[in-house]
Amino acid sequence: MARKTNKPIVVGVDRSPAARVALEWAIDEALVRDCAVRAVVVWSVDVTREPPWEPVERIRARHARELDDTLAEVTGGRERLPRIVPVVIEAAPAAGLIEASEGAAMLVVARRAGQWVRRALLGSVSSACVKHARVPVVVIPPSDEPWEGAEAASDEDMAGAEEWPVDEQAPPGR
Repeated sequence: MARKTNKPIVVGVDRSPAARVALEWAIDEALVRDCAVRAVVVWSVDVTREPPWEPVERIRARHARELDDTLAEVTGGRERLPRIVPVVIEAAPAAGLIEASEGAAMLVVARRAGQWVRRALLGSVSSACVKHARVPVVVIPPSDEPWEGAEAASDEDMAGAEEWPVDEQAPPGR
């Protein structure tokens, strides 16, 4: 009898604490669903960080090592693990994650903390994934924000929050 194979969970991984939390969440969910995890790091040559003469393969290898290190940190000490497939893709972050999620059960991404002006000008990977992915997208908040079993924040708590303004008068779907 053929074994039923469940679609994998794709999770975007970088070196941020929020991405580690997203990876942990994806691993836990994969155990519940009995499916694999595709841990994806998406990179592109950044001339502001890498010397232009550095070979692309060396940059790719560095990202692969960083992904392996993150996987080792997050999975160390766990009793059970799903099958985890590391994937390294050269692309723009959102485009690479969306492409990697084709045919997956879901895409898990971390929402990075940051100033809303920067996000408005530069865009947001998690926002682009939510808008354009063809699979359900789970967005994990930064690890310093309460989210599991936490009580709702008061207006005073949210006074300094960096969120997009919401037009509550706008018709649905806009």
